[in-house]
Amino acid sequence: MLQRIQRTSIFLLIFTLFITNVNAQHDWTEQIASFKPMVVNVETASEVVFETETKGTSFATGFVVDAERGIIATNQHVTGTSPANIKINFHDGSFTEANILYYDPTHDFGFYKIDPAEVEFELQAVELGKWGELSLGDELLLIGNNEKEEYSIKFGRIANLNVNKGNRHSSYIHTTFDRTGGSSGSPVWNTVGEVIAIHARGTDTSSFELPIDYLIDALELIQNEMPIRRGEIGVDLELISIGEAIKHFNFPDALRKEIGPSKAGTPKVIQVESLVPRTTGEDFLRASDIIYRINDELIRDDLYTFDAILNQNVGKEVTLDIYRNGENLTLQVPVEDLEKKKVQRFVRFGGAVFHDITPQLRRLLYLEADGVYLPHAAAGSSFSRVGVQERNGNSKVVILNINGMQVRNLDDFVSACKAITDGQHTFVVVRDFNLFDSSPTPKSLTVNLKFGPLQQFEWDSEALDWEKIE
Repeated sequence: MLQRIQRTSIFLLIFTLFITNVNAQHDWTEQIASFKPMVVNVETASEVVFETETKGTSFATGFVVDAERGIIATNQHVTGTSPANIKINFHDGSFTEANILYYDPTHDFGFYKIDPAEVEFELQAVELGKWGELSLGDELLLIGNNEKEEYSIKFGRIANLNVNKGNRHSSYIHTTFDRTGGSSGSPVWNTVGEVIAIHARGTDTSSFELPIDYLIDALELIQNEMPIRRGEIGVDLELISIGEAIKHFNFPDALRKEIGPSKAGTPKVIQVESLVPRTTGEDFLRASDIIYRINDELIRDDLYTFDAILNQNVGKEVTLDIYRNGENLTLQVPVEDLEKKKVQRFVRFGGAVFHDITPQLRRLLYLEADGVYLPHAAAGSSFSRVGVQERNGNSKVVILNINGMQVRNLDDFVSACKAITDGQHTFVVVRDFNLFDSSPTPKSLTVNLKFGPLQQFEWDSEALDWEKIE
């Protein structure tokens, strides 16, 4: 009886200590005051857009990650991929202009570059932490441009350490922040004063933060003046529970023990959700394949490590051990560099913008054909007639042929355009992905060269700007 009472007392003591720890509130007062100068508010304005981006102005958040070099981190959906005018506003009311230094083609982060000499105070960079050192229930702080209110303060906790919330696949931290528009790019601190994530998406009740490790990998390469490579095999991935894998996809039950428990919660495995057309993985992998190992490393639910291994093997092959309907297969898959497939050149002609087809467009539109992409045409311009436009003015048109000349890429497009004279009646063949039926369709138009001459622009990585070329 006495032993039972003692055991009960010990249990109650442990339970009380647990509850006390869970409800403990960290005092952020002094830290908030020191963190604010490291946070910036971002205003962007775009009139030339690529892919499916939209024209106009937007407001977001960023934070200083390298004070000496003037590097500011934010989301990729903030930097965008298109030319933009960028204004960086500081805590003291001063501001400066910025250029896009880098944007990640897969994960939701990017960097701006400013001139530290133009800043009216001494820049301070945040201290960066590590995703792997976090635990469920940890207290966190977010400072951002929430609802366009500068330096809004939000408190939250970690609800899950690894959920897949990327546009393709990325590991995210699920938190309890109640955030709204304008918080994109906000730094997320732990109680010891380290930024452990960047806010990327969410709702009014849930928030999802990209682990800072993704940013650190790219930042270190930039700081060491080394090229950034993004390994690509064309897979969209998802995480499914080990139970679902066993029951619905014949994953061997005997491997459950090797997968083991997950720090994030329910044990999960990586499954191929879909494949991007015209990528290397399309010839080897199938939707529903479960990726078990990559280069002999047991991958479990680690999306971050999966991409990191691809990045290390650009131009080589990776070995994937997969399970396809219960059958174990070993595949050698070539790895491409996604960085080389970013938009590096674009054309303005006849009131519209044109660029080569990117892997992102092939994924979004499931586009297998060659051609040139038309993301936007000014209302009433020559090329505004070749496709349906959304309310924001965006088109989703692929140019296949101009006046009988096949258009496979931007070089073909430029050659065809140079043969057009002012006022010439012109025939084009297009696929319009704003329509349910996107079959090739002939269109006719008259090109006005006086107000829409052929102009070519190329990205200058030294000047960090788009330069007009002849």
